[in-house]
Amino acid sequence: MVKTLSRAAFDRAKRFIDKKARPVEGALFAYYFENGSGMRVLAALVPYQNPDGGFGHGIEPDLRSGASSVIGTVTALDIMRRVQADEATPGLPAALAYLIGAWDAETGRWPIVPPDIENAPHAPWWSYADSAENFGGFWANPRAAVVAHLQQYPRLSPASFTGDALRAVIDDLMRAPQRMTMHDLLNFLNLLETDGLRREDYERILDKLRRALPDSVVTEPSKWGGYGLQPLDVVRTPASPLAGVLDQTAIDANLDYLVDQQQPDGSWAPNWTWDFIDPDAWDTADREWRGVLILRNLCALQAYGRIEGL
Repeated sequence: MVKTLSRAAFDRAKRFIDKKARPVEGALFAYYFENGSGMRVLAALVPYQNPDGGFGHGIEPDLRSGASSVIGTVTALDIMRRVQADEATPGLPAALAYLIGAWDAETGRWPIVPPDIENAPHAPWWSYADSAENFGGFWANPRAAVVAHLQQYPRLSPASFTGDALRAVIDDLMRAPQRMTMHDLLNFLNLLETDGLRREDYERILDKLRRALPDSVVTEPSKWGGYGLQPLDVVRTPASPLAGVLDQTAIDANLDYLVDQQQPDGSWAPNWTWDFIDPDAWDTADREWRGVLILRNLCALQAYGRIEGL
């Protein structure tokens, strides 16, 4: 039997957003479900941006530092793209300039976090000293996502980034093993969804990701409580370019799982924690992640017609 999120459950999620989530998730909820303004979303991002153009201040909830980081800036640009920000959007040119300045010419990659993040609470996987090892030398995460945003706004990016860096990223993807880690694959999906890719580049990336999906996505429901890609992480809507690769039964089961996993307060809980590092900081991050997950899951459920009355 197909499971649907009831209207009462949807209303509980909205109450959590209204009372406990960050303003940026509140603005995104209004944008997706209440015909809200994209300008409100952009305004909610302003407190996270620093004078250097980069974003910090917990825009990535597991990083509590105020310092700008590449991952924080990519996170903010992901949100801007969701509301169709363009090259004239306030704050966007400065964010791209920050990313260009953060490029390591020696390695041709972007360090995902700076040393300054150690001055504030953060999840253990964000440790600066271990970041290159934790994130595979940054070959995909964050490089593919950074190149995606530079490609999205080519008039604000030097040709070396919109051309040479894109070629290097795609060439590395073609050499990558069929089984990809969660965040590497998601970064390449970010690149696939970029406007302005040449058709040839789009088709090469798409073909590789479609071949990688069966080996990279966890389709066994009993394992969805742990780390790994779930079907809806990569096939977010029926119109996804990756639709049709995974069996529809896996998509349907994942939708049922989302309905079942909603908490009594209307939120969805993250399946990770770092409360053993700093309980107070984690309490804040946990609440913020619940707002993020509400948006992510409600959008997926709505896309597949799984919310009563929507």
